Amino acid sequence: MGDVTEDLQRQLPHRHLCKDCDKWYGQEDDEYGPCSYKNLRKEKKYVTYGYHECDEEEELRLRVERWQGQSASGR
Repeated sequence: MGDVTEDLQRQLPHRHLCKDCDKWYGQEDDEYGPCSYKNLRKEKKYVTYGYHECDEEEELRLRVERWQGQSASGR
């Protein structure tokens, strides 16, 4: 069985990074910031690097669904 988040990333037009997410509250200048998903789960390492590829399955699923919906309506 493959990595679910990798499979989801491949379905997007470009890799989804932490800094691109509205659930990430980092500063562009600092390049690091907290991820709301990780913080909500009370993970010890909830601060992420902005250029890190998103590894949140829920967020990636939502983005893939949105992308596929936009692609289908654009036909």
